[in-house]
Amino acid sequence: MSLRSVPSPIGHSEVSHLILWALAVLFFGVGDVVTTTVGLGIEGLFELGPVTSVFVERYGLGGMVASKALIFGGGFLCWRVVQRPYRVGVPLGLALLGVSVTGWNLYLLALVVPS
Repeated sequence: MSLRSVPSPIGHSEVSHLILWALAVLFFGVGDVVTTTVGLGIEGLFELGPVTSVFVERYGLGGMVASKALIFGGGFLCWRVVQRPYRVGVPLGLALLGVSVTGWNLYLLALVVPS
């Protein structure tokens, strides 16, 4: 006996990639930008990333958003060029990085914000 899968208009791989891209945008895009913006308003906290810090120092929030847009654009181009199954690494990497930096930012905010 075997199980036959029903063909769907969107394959399993495409759904996985879409979920990973959504997580990347949620954590690396939104989560990092929001937590960094809050942190930069607190004395003693600063942007640690060497490239992003230059954008933030020169252009503020707009610079941070622009640097994220460049990273996402480059990531999307890589994702389009790299063959399956390896291209899943692009949104996966951005999502993991996003969870890490957002988590780190939240940790630092919890340390310095009085309860």
